[in-house]
Amino acid sequence: MNNSRFTDINVLCVDDEEFARGLISRLLASIGVNKVIEAENGANALTCLEDSANDIHIIISDIEMPGMNGCEFVRRVRYGVVPRYKVIPILMLTGKDSDKNVRSARIHKINGFLVKPSNADEVRAQMSHALKL
Repeated sequence: MNNSRFTDINVLCVDDEEFARGLISRLLASIGVNKVIEAENGANALTCLEDSANDIHIIISDIEMPGMNGCEFVRRVRYGVVPRYKVIPILMLTGKDSDKNVRSARIHKINGFLVKPSNADEVRAQMSHALKL
């Protein structure tokens, strides 16, 4: 499949595990994404969103993280803590696609899930759907 549609897409990847961030970054590179900004938790991710030098098009965030977890991070984004990103597409990264996570997704207007471990086809499909490409 043609990966050129993701070339100009900038992704914010939020996960407390460095290995997981690296894996997602490699998967994103394999589908053509050139810029991935990494954050280790929700608080750091909000700082990345506030940085006007970053132009982010989609967020991939783990749900379970110490400190500010993924749901709290998404809640703050959706409530407009950083107004320009209030409606940004957000994919949640989870170890399991449970009923609780699905309910949380509906409440927080999450655009989709990536279940660990994800592969390039799943990432491509979820990003295409979330970004309406």
